[in-house]
Amino acid sequence: MPDASRTYETTILIKAADARADLDGTLAAIRQIYEAEGAKFIELEKWEERALAYPIKGETSACYFTGYFTAAPSSLDKIERRAVLGGTILRQLVVARAGPDLEKIKVQRAKAKEAAAAAAAAAAAAPPVPEI
Repeated sequence: MPDASRTYETTILIKAADARADLDGTLAAIRQIYEAEGAKFIELEKWEERALAYPIKGETSACYFTGYFTAAPSSLDKIERRAVLGGTILRQLVVARAGPDLEKIKVQRAKAKEAAAAAAAAAAAAPPVPEI
C-alpha cells in the first residue's frame, strides 16, 4: 500500500542571479525536482530576494520561494536528495501542514497583503512633509 499524501509547506532559497535571469525557468526547475518524486504543488510563488546572514555555496544573497504541495512522506528524502544534487536549490525547509493550517495561513497572507496595500496607498496619499 503506497503512503497516503500529506500537505507540506516549503521555503526554498535559489541563487538570486538565476532567479532574476529566468524566473519562469527557475520555477519550472523547482517544480521538476519535486514533481519527479510525485509531489503536486498547490501553490508555488516567488517571495522576495534577500541578503543571506552567511554565505551558502558562495552566494551572499538568495531569492526565496514559498510553496505548498502534497506528497507521500516517503518521497521527502528523495526530494531532498534531488535538491542537493541538482544545484538549483541552495537550501530548503519542508514542514508538514494540515489542511486547516494551510487555510489559516492563506487567510493570514491575504490580510497581510491587504494591509500592506492599504499602508502603501495611505503613504502615497499623505501630503509631503515640509523640510525645515
